[in-house]
Amino acid sequence: MKREFSEKSALGAVFITVFIDMLGFGMIVPILPTYAREFDASPAVIGALIAVYSLAQLLLAPAVGRASDRWGRAPVIAVTAAGAAVGHLTIGLAGSLAALFVGRILSGACAASTAAAQGVVADVLPPERRAGGMAVVGVGIGSGIVLGPGIASLLVVLGDDRLPFFAAALLCLVNIVWALVALPRGGVAASGTTPGVARVTGGRGGLRALPGLVPLLAVSGAVMVGFSMIDSQFPLFTADRLGFGPVENGLLFMYVGFLIVLVQLTATRWLSRRLGEITLMAIGATVLAGGAALVPLAGEWWHVALPAALIAAGNATNAPTTMAAISRVTPQERQGEAFGVSQSVNSGARVVGPLLGGWLFQQFAPSAPYVAAAVVLGLTAATIWGLRGRSRSWWHADEGAALR
Repeated sequence: MKREFSEKSALGAVFITVFIDMLGFGMIVPILPTYAREFDASPAVIGALIAVYSLAQLLLAPAVGRASDRWGRAPVIAVTAAGAAVGHLTIGLAGSLAALFVGRILSGACAASTAAAQGVVADVLPPERRAGGMAVVGVGIGSGIVLGPGIASLLVVLGDDRLPFFAAALLCLVNIVWALVALPRGGVAASGTTPGVARVTGGRGGLRALPGLVPLLAVSGAVMVGFSMIDSQFPLFTADRLGFGPVENGLLFMYVGFLIVLVQLTATRWLSRRLGEITLMAIGATVLAGGAALVPLAGEWWHVALPAALIAAGNATNAPTTMAAISRVTPQERQGEAFGVSQSVNSGARVVGPLLGGWLFQQFAPSAPYVAAAVVLGLTAATIWGLRGRSRSWWHADEGAALR
């Protein structure tokens, strides 16, 4: 007998699914770089270790998305959660650097819960209400990222730096059960489309013809390159310059995550309505560049508080307004296609950033990735400021009023 789900229950299930997934992710991010050093990994190798996660996600995410369209969201989330659990266990039990790479590749290939959860939102909500549903996914992501690093720090104190990986694997097992019990199955309608999702016509060539989309994707990718250089090397910088261990880095990432959520819940929406998306994107990239430039000046633990806050505020204002701008230049029936291309661009940027940051850290100095990130973000901010005059003609007529 087919189960019926109300919109409220489906969104609640989506929130918990994403929250559990990102809680495990947040526990690993601040721990992995210093953990990899136990296997004599250099900064460049650690950058590659971080990058292969995004590379695997980039290569396999389209196939996983098609699988969720064909076989349903819940089964795909359950299967990918099982694969991620194996990946986390592989890292926690690793006896070699090669095993770390195997675990990261498997975890990245199975990082599909968020995309499939967004598919659930599209399945159960009409187009005019999906933005609010996607906000539920965003809050789940932010909450997991805030709490994950703090829990990881506690686990390291109680056990050792392998314990967060085992805990992340356990969370994946919880997500398997939750997905199968609580999430609507989804499926494919007789017409060949997922219920509630409009058929996408045209290809990427057609998307390139949309005014403003290519510039927005380009600056989004550039910002992600700069941000991922900062993010991937932060634990190594604080370890070498400030003597931070896994506990201190976990608390630092928790601080950054808390500020990101706080700014998104308060200032971002208010500023976007008053300044517009392009202006706020430019402000966010400028603030990110300033935060990156200040990191190399840190000599004491408390010196890092200001640049970390600027990095958090810049990300919290730039990232969501970029997605809103991409949505505004895209007609309603092609929203999913545009967001899919955007995700691919950002995944590619998350490959380039850690590789470049790790190489700069190793070849020059611990501060080099932040100097480079400040330059990339500064140039990108200047480019975005220059787009402000042209952007008024980009907005798609069907989307302008609804997404303001």
